[in-house]
Amino acid sequence: MKKILIIDDEPDITFVLKKVLQENGFAFVDTFNDPLDVISIYKQQGMYNLLLIIDIVMPKMDGFELYGKIKKIDDVVHACFITAFDIYI
Repeated sequence: MKKILIIDDEPDITFVLKKVLQENGFAFVDTFNDPLDVISIYKQQGMYNLLLIIDIVMPKMDGFELYGKIKKIDDVVHACFITAFDIYI
């Protein structure tokens, strides 16, 4: 079963995305609103199949920094970044 982790500092956004994903067949969806909490629970490779890092700009740690820390724990996880801000890479 696929497991998805959603991270955004806005609880309304994580709630809605979790609800939509679950209504579309994704039974295992976890949400966090504090990126530091994600680091403390993300202990093993293979915990999640997909990270939905919804917010690039979050207090305490931005989405790219969070992804870098998670990749050190789990180098096979995939991530999807979504933001309302203009970002040029």
